[in-house]
Amino acid sequence: MLRLCLTVSVLFGRQIAAKEEYHEGIDFCGDYRCPQPIEMIQFNNYDEMEYLPVQWIVTEVNGMDIKSALATGLDKLQNYSWFLNAADTIVPVSAPWGLQGYLVNGTIQQKFGVFVVLVPELTSPPEPTDPTIKIGMSHIGWFYVRTFDTKVDDQQYEGRVIEFLNDLEKDKQSFDRSFFYLVFFNTNGLMEVAFNKIGE
Repeated sequence: MLRLCLTVSVLFGRQIAAKEEYHEGIDFCGDYRCPQPIEMIQFNNYDEMEYLPVQWIVTEVNGMDIKSALATGLDKLQNYSWFLNAADTIVPVSAPWGLQGYLVNGTIQQKFGVFVVLVPELTSPPEPTDPTIKIGMSHIGWFYVRTFDTKVDDQQYEGRVIEFLNDLEKDKQSFDRSFFYLVFFNTNGLMEVAFNKIGE
């Protein structure tokens, strides 16, 4: 996992120092072209954002906790990016990277889809040679998003997810409780927890 994280961070030069637990209005991408919301509504300690879909590579990892799943999945995706693909070439990736996790009755399951975003200039990426890696598009639409820019222990990711879920329920927001996203923008702790908004 560390090799891919450092590759993404170095390629895009995005080193943002930790400041406080929740941070509004961070410019995630600076001069670079990682996905940005096309609309945003700010609440007290989270935001509502609309995103267009982006192209990504994703692999499913089961039977592990978040830390292990992320490390395993990112290693596989790095292999694809570094020559283990049908064109035997380097496939450029961009921030962010992360995982989609699943919830049953408010409990995180050991089932994850680990992903890395491909650079927007890459319109026809080579096919993976690993059948467990898929090329696809991220979800489109509105999300409830909480942003953090401080590092935590890997075990605390689950706490951030559950706390955000509980806060959305307290605010009586309409969202999909069956899955969530952990999205990482650099190796210094800048990350998001996100849930799909449903209905209007």
